[in-house]
Amino acid sequence: MRDNKDIELGKLLKQEAWDADPNEWFTHRVMHKLPAKKNNSALHFAWMCYLAAVLVCVGYWIWTLVFNDNTVITVRDIIYYVVAIAVTIMLTLSPIVSVFRRA
Repeated sequence: MRDNKDIELGKLLKQEAWDADPNEWFTHRVMHKLPAKKNNSALHFAWMCYLAAVLVCVGYWIWTLVFNDNTVITVRDIIYYVVAIAVTIMLTLSPIVSVFRRA
């Protein structure tokens, strides 16, 4: 929402602005002063590791539900279930936390 003062100031700035001479080195100098392009290879590696962890977690749960004998539960089974549940919760919550951290 621009009022009359904003419009008048814009016109004044356009009238009094200095016109730059054409300079073939201008773009070259400006491009060298810009910050370097961000390297996203670490981010891609992190997403690949996350995807691998999700696939291992899903594979474990499918294997557990299909091939595990639930008639006898041992201490080892309880430890495996607790670790699998913790890993599943971490894999589920990590994207949600990163979304809220960026917001």
